[in-house]
Amino acid sequence: MTEQREVELKREIGWFGSFAMGYGDVGADIFIALGVVALYAAGATPLAFLIAAIVYTAIGLAYAELAPTYPYAGGVQVYSLRGLNTLVSFVSGWALMLDYVLCISLFAVASAGYLKFIIPQISNITIDLQLLHIGGLGITAALIVLLLILINYVGIKYSSSFISTLVVAGLLIQGLILVSGYALKFNLETLFEQIRIIGSSFRFNEVGYLSFLNLPTNNFLYGLTLAMASFIGIESIAQAAEETKRPYKWIPRAAKLSVIVVIVSVVSFSILAAGSLSWEVLARSIENPVATMVNSYPLVGSYLASFVAIAAFVLCLASSNTGLIGASRLVASMGKFLLLPRWLYNIHPAFRTPSRTIVLFGLIGLLLCLPGDIPFLASLYNFGAILGYIILMLSLIALRIKDNNVYRPWKMPFNVNIRIRGRNVDLPILGTIGLVSTVILWILIVLLHPLARIAGFSWLGIGLCIYVLYRRKIRKPIIDSRAGLELITPHAYKMDIILLVRPFEELEVVKKSILENLDNRFVIRLLSVIDPSKLGYKVKLDELEYIKEQTQIELEKLAKELRSHGYEVSTSVKIGELVKTVETESTINKVDAVAYIKRLTEKAAIEKGPEDELSQQLLKKKIITFVIKRAI
Repeated sequence: MTEQREVELKREIGWFGSFAMGYGDVGADIFIALGVVALYAAGATPLAFLIAAIVYTAIGLAYAELAPTYPYAGGVQVYSLRGLNTLVSFVSGWALMLDYVLCISLFAVASAGYLKFIIPQISNITIDLQLLHIGGLGITAALIVLLLILINYVGIKYSSSFISTLVVAGLLIQGLILVSGYALKFNLETLFEQIRIIGSSFRFNEVGYLSFLNLPTNNFLYGLTLAMASFIGIESIAQAAEETKRPYKWIPRAAKLSVIVVIVSVVSFSILAAGSLSWEVLARSIENPVATMVNSYPLVGSYLASFVAIAAFVLCLASSNTGLIGASRLVASMGKFLLLPRWLYNIHPAFRTPSRTIVLFGLIGLLLCLPGDIPFLASLYNFGAILGYIILMLSLIALRIKDNNVYRPWKMPFNVNIRIRGRNVDLPILGTIGLVSTVILWILIVLLHPLARIAGFSWLGIGLCIYVLYRRKIRKPIIDSRAGLELITPHAYKMDIILLVRPFEELEVVKKSILENLDNRFVIRLLSVIDPSKLGYKVKLDELEYIKEQTQIELEKLAKELRSHGYEVSTSVKIGELVKTVETESTINKVDAVAYIKRLTEKAAIEKGPEDELSQQLLKKKIITFVIKRAI
């Protein structure tokens, strides 16, 4: 048992593999959601997708900040464990768990459906077991899931390569569809005529209408909640953080690229559709809206129809695979941190994958595929994901407050600096907008989706019962706000340093030396000490003050340039004896270390200077010093 716990996941995913997971779990959604959203949102379908895209941007950027800062499998479940408590962490994980299982089965069935379009003979395959009848669609979907279980079991490297190949093919075909559509079919007048029709005027049995809103507004809001489903899945990047090479560098790049590509793709498809066909035609083509749109293209429509089926097949297959990756890593993480039975956290000693959860949730997804139709479970898709995103935004804000001394390889832009509990905290504006937006969306889902309301809260209730019973069994508190601090270690902490800058130093060289040797985890206090005894001549007091003033001006210019590169920088100029002044400044400012710039000769011998004596003196005072190589 001990040996199993010591085995860790293997880092084998590069930046494109990480991007492919984020895009692969989202890119296929437009092939399913476009017609469904049009059914309710009517001509304003592009507007519904655009609003959802704004919310998705905040979600994607939150993952871009948190995943490399806390590079663990588990995503929001890990962040909420660190920032909030065990109960909230469990709720976020349990809410997303069902979405991942649904992702496996829904998109395996969708992928099988498009494969059936390419190979019609699949319809002839059936299995009859007394009262159980399994059609060709269900059998094909189950075989797809079996293939995914095998690929994922033997290593994330193969799974990542598989997804990357599918995503490249899907993107190329999507690009072909969009370019052809805008060139041959798109009509701006048609778009403007339709976009004014906000919400369908039909009444639908599945919508829980709000009495204080008119019928079209109710339908548009219902369509908006469905449009959000087109953006669910970027958290797959975070689920694989523990298996990503150089997560501090590649995850932010992959997450930001996923946000851009997904938004461009989804919004471009929705605008193209609204400018090419009437929304009624799209609404009647729920099963294959993109194919209906492509068939309307003059000259090339019939030829491109098969490409639509291929693109949808490969992207749905990629989405199903990322669902399996997400479910297995999420549940294994919950077992690791004792939110669910520890038995679930089992890393295969040879393949370095969470083997038990891959097989378990792969088989669950397989069983859900067999009927070939799972509308009841599909209604839960948004409920759990949006609830998880609410907790994601809460965790982002909580961790900005609680872990303000943690180094973040990438930080969400647009922040307001406020003082909380005696500390300066950067409150994320986009994170706050994301929190408010996801809360509103989730409330709309609860109010407008009666089926999701009943089934979603039932799912949460079952999960909470399991959680409470398990925590009591292992004699752990139900709500523990300190567990995350003990179990989750950030990638790195900020390091406060004093960087000595010699008076009359060439500041361009200093800047270049800093950029080449220090990253943004270092909070830099530029300190220049004017030691009268080292100037070589007797200096008057007013001349010293003038030198100090000019040095301060130059340091501020340098600090401004460094801040533009993302560094936290302050400046200080002191008059006095070098060793004593630096020792005093180190103590007052409670810095972690003192750094100074030295030149290396061709023979690698370090030039001598007053800093050598300083280093020896500071070491005696147990103050850490280190050398920064001088830029050439």
